[in-house]
Amino acid sequence: MNSEDISTRKRDDHHGVAEEIEITPDNGIDEVEIPKLIVDNRKEFEAKFVRKLDMRLLPLMMLIYVLNYLDRNNIATARLGTLEQDLDLHGNQYNTIISLFFVGYILTQIPTNMILNKMRPSLFLPGVMCCWAIVSSCTGAVQNYRGLLALRFILGFVEAPFFPGALFLFSSWYTRKELAARISILYVAAQISGAFGGLLGSAIMSGMDGKAGLPAWRWLFIIEGASTIPVALLAMVTLPDYPATTKWLTDEERILAITRLAEDGNESDHDETNNKFEGLKLAFSDPVLYIIWLMQLGLNTAACFTNFFPTIVATLGYGTTETLLLSAPPYIFAAILSVTNSYHSDRVSERWLHVLWPQVFSSIGFIISAVTLNVAARYISTFMMMSIYASFGCILSWVSTSLPRPRSKRAVAYAVVNAGSNFASIYASYFYPSSQGPRYWQANVANVAFCGLCTFMATLLHFTLRRRNSRLDKAADVDITDGRDPIDEGSECHHLAKRWNCHPNYRYTT
Repeated sequence: MNSEDISTRKRDDHHGVAEEIEITPDNGIDEVEIPKLIVDNRKEFEAKFVRKLDMRLLPLMMLIYVLNYLDRNNIATARLGTLEQDLDLHGNQYNTIISLFFVGYILTQIPTNMILNKMRPSLFLPGVMCCWAIVSSCTGAVQNYRGLLALRFILGFVEAPFFPGALFLFSSWYTRKELAARISILYVAAQISGAFGGLLGSAIMSGMDGKAGLPAWRWLFIIEGASTIPVALLAMVTLPDYPATTKWLTDEERILAITRLAEDGNESDHDETNNKFEGLKLAFSDPVLYIIWLMQLGLNTAACFTNFFPTIVATLGYGTTETLLLSAPPYIFAAILSVTNSYHSDRVSERWLHVLWPQVFSSIGFIISAVTLNVAARYISTFMMMSIYASFGCILSWVSTSLPRPRSKRAVAYAVVNAGSNFASIYASYFYPSSQGPRYWQANVANVAFCGLCTFMATLLHFTLRRRNSRLDKAADVDITDGRDPIDEGSECHHLAKRWNCHPNYRYTT
């Protein structure tokens, strides 16, 4: 049998309360009596397991994402040096360079997540890390516009697998009540990178200029690119694979990891088909995928101001070093807000309102930035604009709970949402031409509009999932009234759940 062939059977009432669980693993390990994991010490044992998983997974994945984000966005810091003059960039050429990165970034994500579903993450993810480290370092040797254009396209191509792969890996270990907070903790790395990137960029740009006859911006790419290699080697021996195949788990922990996911989705988290394209078909046939994609597209478009954040802060009128230092606190604020919002979302099992309020708050920041040149007001507005990050963890965890099974469908869904929403970075790269500074009112108006799109799609998803839950409840009630078990084949509830690729006892998080 396959290493993940797990027979799972639940007898629940239609509100999802388990009365009996029987899981028989065939993973090449001794059989573990499941009831021992579910009795009085289950809570303590599970808490210990989650802490072990957190310590093994979260710090390393955050560090990798910091490096991923640094290598992607250090071009914004390089622009504050002599990059444009040395490469003779003019007109919209810088914007085109930013835009082309995301063409490569978008093209790769769906096929690589489909590959990751069949491969060991501990080998696949470190492999792509080494690739982007080499490409980023080579950017320090580029001599002209065409060379930089080509390297940025390739960088997007090799950086793309990491983030959707990380989201998929998280969803293969954490339950619905744990996922949003963990994704936000991962996403905090983007804010840490923004803050740390500004500080590191300031140090390199002020301290390395002229060393070995090279301008500071070349050293920026070389140093930040090369630092990824040792972390990739560490990840190769530290990252987990999937619950049934991770070697550093004890037998009891492995069974608990599998059981937790089976309980959370009311069915085992593995694929029942060897059809490589089944997940692709199931994901694209579910209208929920398109709602989440448009919601994330609106969010990503408005958040593209971070590609120009040093330029926005520079409109306050300070020098390069002061601008980079002032860029750090808004990122730190965003990190704290993001984790807090997602943690509370997990605690109350609610996504909709936790997505909505950051959109409103950030929209106010965009409006302030567009209408005033007051230095204090504009700096405060940067904090408000950064609050948009508080929605990210909630939306990305909503993918897993709205498109939960089978695992191949979830892998495709994460790739589609992340890749599709990054179309924003292609056109939003032209939102901030130098001619529109310092207010950049056209960009700020567009950002408010895309926050509105995110808000509308979140509301639509909320009521769509509520309607699904209501229909499942009503179908289960009809089955019970007619003397049928709602989970049996041929029941009304089973037929409805099969249409949405979920278990009859599963209820969506709204």
